[in-house]
Amino acid sequence: MIYKKEIAGVIAILMLMACSHSLWDSLPGPISTFISTYYPLSNISSYDENNGTYYVTIKNGASITFDSDFQWTYINGNGEKLPQIFVEDKLEPKLVQYLMETESVGEVFAAHNEPREVILDMLDYKIRYIKESGEIMEIRE
Repeated sequence: MIYKKEIAGVIAILMLMACSHSLWDSLPGPISTFISTYYPLSNISSYDENNGTYYVTIKNGASITFDSDFQWTYINGNGEKLPQIFVEDKLEPKLVQYLMETESVGEVFAAHNEPREVILDMLDYKIRYIKESGEIMEIRE
């Protein structure tokens, strides 16, 4: 009886792994590289494309949106902080400098990358960065 349960467990694990690999296989190359870089060894729980916008959810992790040029437009850690390497690599240098000066680099929970601004969701406030002027402001609600 235990033997049958063990076999069923192994089969279930293999099926889950197969689903995850097929999702990885369907990701466009730049998106796959992005996820491998900033979320190494992760599994994909969902992937969808709609009108040139790509939506990826990492299993037990972040939700990420990419535009038609495969550039990230939104990343939400879903309760977890975003990887520090992502913050340092993908945000504007002046914004990263501000985060370092305020010791907040490792405190970003979500990031919105709009054409004219970047908005970071921190624990209890937001940081807005205006790309054209370089202005940075904290928004407390």
